[in-house]
Amino acid sequence: MANNINQIVDSLISINQVIENFRLQREKNELYDSNRFNPFQFLRTDEMGLSKILAFLLDPTETHGQGDLFLNSFLKFIGKHQFLAYQKVNIYCEKTTQETAQETVQETAQETIQENRRHDIFIEGLLGNKIAWVISIENKLQGAVDRPNQMHDYAKDLKNYVSESYFLIYLPIFSNNPPEKSISEKDWAKLISDKKAMVLSVSMLIQWLDNTIIIAPAVKQFCNDFKKFLSEDIMGNTQNSNELIEYLINNDKALFSALTVLETKETLYEKLMAMLVEQLKIRFNRYTKLININFECGEDESFNKKGYGLYIGNDDFGVCIYFNKKGLGDAYYGIYANHDNLFNNILNVFSEFIKENDFYDSDKDDNMPLWKWLEDEYEVWDAAVLSKIPSGELANYIFELWKPLLEIISNNLDKIKELKMENS
Repeated sequence: MANNINQIVDSLISINQVIENFRLQREKNELYDSNRFNPFQFLRTDEMGLSKILAFLLDPTETHGQGDLFLNSFLKFIGKHQFLAYQKVNIYCEKTTQETAQETVQETAQETIQENRRHDIFIEGLLGNKIAWVISIENKLQGAVDRPNQMHDYAKDLKNYVSESYFLIYLPIFSNNPPEKSISEKDWAKLISDKKAMVLSVSMLIQWLDNTIIIAPAVKQFCNDFKKFLSEDIMGNTQNSNELIEYLINNDKALFSALTVLETKETLYEKLMAMLVEQLKIRFNRYTKLININFECGEDESFNKKGYGLYIGNDDFGVCIYFNKKGLGDAYYGIYANHDNLFNNILNVFSEFIKENDFYDSDKDDNMPLWKWLEDEYEVWDAAVLSKIPSGELANYIFELWKPLLEIISNNLDKIKELKMENS
């Protein structure tokens, strides 16, 4: 057993040396080709931002100057050749469904719910002044969670426009069907069999752009950058990971070692994060005022889920680090507050600090009176960041971020009211 472990460790060391050689070579190449640079890092790439980019490409009247090139190639790609018969198209982002527009209210046994349905991308093709066909694209590229009956309601809304010539597209990162709570498996299968719906994954989106012959060099470069962003930032296919995969596939020993380690990945992550929490607890021990109001250090959610976080606080408020993407990506930190009055009081106490330190303040729906993105290598907690846990380096970094926030909270407990909330 010990010999096997030693062999695996030796193999992993060898893999690491290969990776380092790749890295050094890539750094040399970057001087000439800037292969890691992508202008999309400066653009809005949340769900709304990505929807606007797709809508821009699909709109024949937009400034890309390619006319109906993108739209027609897209219609062919999704198998809707009959939709090519149009005289005009209208494309909208966040188009309100007809029932919402009529302020329809859904009654349930428990409560009254105001529906708020919007198609992320809505395309209507017109012949004369009459709608000939409609398409809705539901964008899940940033991992947005489906709401109850969401896709069911979109299909119903499309049918209200045109009884037959409609098409519903579900756009997740990978080829996942909508969950049962969004639309029943039976109803989704029926839409698929009737050729009125499809799942369009990121890899298929890239394939569509690959198959579109773009004339204008500037637009072609834009699309190349967009494809690179989709592959690397959305799907996680970095150049480094691709090179490593090729190396592993062609090296049996290294592949065996890597797969063996992957089997223990979840346990390894859990151990590392537990170690990090313990290290943070030690650094927090001197904050007796906060300990007296039941502040403690802990974790939220599972490490491999969007929304995973680390915190020092209680049920009402505290400091935190959260991840906006699965796989510990898009890390941000700040203060959470779970009650409106408490939210407002904390925001007031920190008002000057927010201005002086370039923090964002958010609305109550986000439960974060102030927050800030982690920068540089700490934006995504990859192997390089996680390897800093055993030495305590990562805990030191985190606590230095939290320290000024904890100090202000500790010194202003008399101003932060509602510690014992009447409604808690």
